[in-house]
Amino acid sequence: MKTLFVPVLLLSSIANATIEKPFTIDNTQIYTDYSLFYNEKDMRPVVSDFKITSAITMSNEHGQRAALLNIKNLSSGSRTLEPHHLMVTYADGSSKVLTSLPNKLRFKGDETINLTVNLGKNLYPVISVLTSNNM
Repeated sequence: MKTLFVPVLLLSSIANATIEKPFTIDNTQIYTDYSLFYNEKDMRPVVSDFKITSAITMSNEHGQRAALLNIKNLSSGSRTLEPHHLMVTYADGSSKVLTSLPNKLRFKGDETINLTVNLGKNLYPVISVLTSNNM
């Protein structure tokens, strides 16, 4: 009986395992006027010297959202990008300021870096990822 139980248990755990789905590209970001959405909390990213010059949004079948960002340091001095410098807006008009980044990013003066950020799960697609200089 034990010899039958172990393979059955193994097969059932493999069948129940969640398989990560790959991201597919949704679009290249079209800058939508953020101020046209009702924003009860008047949420905005913290003022910084960064600007997103382009963004490619992605999603998967599980509703996970991500974005490949091209971010430029507008200052001639070095700066550190923090999560609260970035804000995402979804198609339903909801917004959130990011709470984490893959790692701490230090930019040299006038440097541009590509960065992929995970934006979590949301029913609605991402319509914009902004810094204070994109608003």
